[in-house]
Amino acid sequence: MKKFIFILSILLIASNILLNAQENYSNAIMPKLPSAFDMFIGREGNNKLPQYIKNDLIRDDYKRKLPDLQNTNLSFFQKYPIEFHLTSTFSYAAHTNTFNMRDTFVSLGQTFHNDYIAFTGFITAFGYFDTHEPTNDYSYIKGNAGLYDGGVQAIFVDRILVSARGRATFDINTTTFMLMPHYYDTTLNPANIDTPNYYIPQVLNGAGIRVGFIGNHYEIAYSQGDFRHSIPKAFLFRFNIPNLEFRFLYEHENRKAPQDYHITLFESLVQASATLRFPFLNETIWLNAIAEYTWRENDAHYIRLEQGFEWYMLNIALREMVHIVDKNAKAYLEYTIFGKFMAGPAEFAIGFQGSTDGRYYIAGHVKL
Repeated sequence: MKKFIFILSILLIASNILLNAQENYSNAIMPKLPSAFDMFIGREGNNKLPQYIKNDLIRDDYKRKLPDLQNTNLSFFQKYPIEFHLTSTFSYAAHTNTFNMRDTFVSLGQTFHNDYIAFTGFITAFGYFDTHEPTNDYSYIKGNAGLYDGGVQAIFVDRILVSARGRATFDINTTTFMLMPHYYDTTLNPANIDTPNYYIPQVLNGAGIRVGFIGNHYEIAYSQGDFRHSIPKAFLFRFNIPNLEFRFLYEHENRKAPQDYHITLFESLVQASATLRFPFLNETIWLNAIAEYTWRENDAHYIRLEQGFEWYMLNIALREMVHIVDKNAKAYLEYTIFGKFMAGPAEFAIGFQGSTDGRYYIAGHVKL
């Protein structure tokens, strides 16, 4: 924990230096922050801050930008919009001569709203595959697809969050500036194929609820799901302004034997992370960084650091992962270079990612 506090302090000092230096080296203008009343109490319409650190549109809660119902020129589906989201990571692993598609989701939802409530119904599907690996004894493509999530989210009077969904428990931080993710899902077997043990396992999950308070720039909420007898529970606090996001997660689950129920089987997870994304030269250059610490009781400590540089389409990033088990620490470095471009609301990327443990990929992703 002392190491994490030290790393977080360095990140905060660096962000303060960047904020002070922005006027001299950049044409980008830091937007005026809203008053505390507008951010936490007043109507969200008074808060027009941009958000440079994007939400995970599959796992996160977020507030939709909704049209004015008094505009008579809008059609029904313009007043009550339908959302479509797609995210997919695909790769060729040179070290195993396999193709795989991981972390792939498609989500469809529609929002109905008035002055007091925004009500969204949604459904999310998942899919993945991994082709034949010569050292394994199978002669077919391993893959699967199915229903990942679905349910409803209601936000009352701009603040009160109530959600019932198929995967209700808040998950670990999925934000990354690399080409490929740093986590895996143990319940979507074999999604952990070709995944090292220093990657962070996601929480067990299941149908349940989320309740709390949400704004454009903060969330304080409790969640509870039902995975067999595990009954995972989590508390989330998240706060962001345009260039910085802080996230804290506490989660309690029975990972040892989810088929059984006993209080002694439950263990805790704590994760704290800070994300920085800062523009220079009228947003043509971006400096990105993540500092994160995760502790899983009776398992391991995980430290993740990322540094990224963006210039137009070019992206260069590093990820340092420290895995501490039984007081034995091992450090790993991952590196990537890729091109990223936008086509309307969609983001496409293709490039190379490697690591010091001998994994090398030609990979890409699509996000919409």
